[in-house]
Amino acid sequence: MQGYLILKLKGSPSERELWELVKLYEGIEGVDFCSQVIGPYDFVLTVRSKEESLDAITGKVERTGTCEEILSLKVNDSFMKHRELKDLKILEELA
Repeated sequence: MQGYLILKLKGSPSERELWELVKLYEGIEGVDFCSQVIGPYDFVLTVRSKEESLDAITGKVERTGTCEEILSLKVNDSFMKHRELKDLKILEELA
């Protein structure tokens, strides 16, 4: 499973608190990377897990109590499968 979580934080954390949140979020099992963004949201988390669902990882982030809102986007597996099949066809042609 691959996806993204888009976070809107509670309040207005200081710069030091933002760095602490980066460490907190990246310490959550399944969160691959955390990046601060400009706009109506504060962070984008890249999530990846073979064992847990996006909902399970979202729940872990919710339990930190730091977010006002969390949007989740799951990568569509059918496109990934299409790319894999395309790559296989190319390999077959090369063989």
